[in-house]
Amino acid sequence: MLKLKYLRHPFRTAKTAKNLFAARWSMWRFASYGERRFRGDARFDLNSVTNGFRSRIDSSSDDTEILKRICAAYIKATEQQSLASEAYNATGWWQEVRQRSLGPVIQALVTEDIDSLRKMYRNFYRDACSTGLLSAPYGMAKEYFGGQIKNVHRRFYLSHVLCRFDYWMDQTNRRFTLRDLKGPGVGNPFGVVIDGTHISIGSEYAHSCAQQISNLLGAENPVVAEVGGGFGGMAYYLLRDLQGVTYLDFDVPESIALATYYLMKSFPTLKFLLYGEEDLNAITRADVVLLPVFELAKMPSQSVDLTFSSHAMSDVSPEAMTEYLRNIDRMTRDCFFYMGKQRGSEAIGALIKKEHTSFELAETHTSGWHSHKVSGVGVGGAAGLADSTIMEQRYTRSKTFPDSL
Repeated sequence: MLKLKYLRHPFRTAKTAKNLFAARWSMWRFASYGERRFRGDARFDLNSVTNGFRSRIDSSSDDTEILKRICAAYIKATEQQSLASEAYNATGWWQEVRQRSLGPVIQALVTEDIDSLRKMYRNFYRDACSTGLLSAPYGMAKEYFGGQIKNVHRRFYLSHVLCRFDYWMDQTNRRFTLRDLKGPGVGNPFGVVIDGTHISIGSEYAHSCAQQISNLLGAENPVVAEVGGGFGGMAYYLLRDLQGVTYLDFDVPESIALATYYLMKSFPTLKFLLYGEEDLNAITRADVVLLPVFELAKMPSQSVDLTFSSHAMSDVSPEAMTEYLRNIDRMTRDCFFYMGKQRGSEAIGALIKKEHTSFELAETHTSGWHSHKVSGVGVGGAAGLADSTIMEQRYTRSKTFPDSL
């Protein structure tokens, strides 16, 4: 066995080297594509990347009370997780992220080490505490955060964001300017600086999703739930731009903890409800409710106008998907808006058609956000491009809402 182990090692090394070469080749190709496409465009200034990746940690405000609330909610959530249905367990991928990268932040949360937690959260986007939600392009943290960024890396990233900016402009009918993508500056965001505005990674996608959600809402003071809200990127734009909205997020405890920090720092005047502070009947008295995903099972019926999920349900087990959809059906009055991998979308569609017939498919189409000309995904080959196919689906409630719900 020992001999076989060492015989395998060169093959693993060769495979790693091959994958690294393929990634760098794809990066170079997309950088060249972007340089041709944006030749003569004033936005194609490599210094915008240099400026966008400069460290900008904000340590001006005292966040001790926020961090204490986060730790208390996290400890309660992890204690109750073992009592919840197995359907709400973290996916295998997220468990690997925990083991590989989240040890220090989990330790700080469970021991209520406020000083250590503060250092990590004030540097999130770059700190390992946001692994699985944010990362340097192609995972090249050293190349982008280590000092001077090489031109090939600057050209790639700038090509990437400008393609996405143009797609965002099309998606939002050119109603906005890049200034509308400005974020709150919480953490240590990286991205680009164009015309004096710092635009952090992924802002255009988050803003577009928030706008789509806003356009689907008809009621005054609507209630929007998100399954898998990440660090709160979409929620920021929704809360910033839509007056009177109540936002709920259901996610794994580590993501909820980070989203709580991001949103509480962004909106200090809003009322937040965290896990264990009050029961779910208090939703109507809060602006933002942030809960572990197993709390979906306790949501009151018809308590949400629209439920949204982006990618979070693509890779869950069939048992988890069944459980999630049962609760989404029960709690959602009007609309379920989903974005995710094609295979997951097909599974969701089949399950809704079979078991949740009061939802009707109102719209479905391929999303361009992950196409090779928008994100550089799949440039290395047809297999990568196929894996990047993303679907957008909108289900609306039929006129007759089942009494049994």
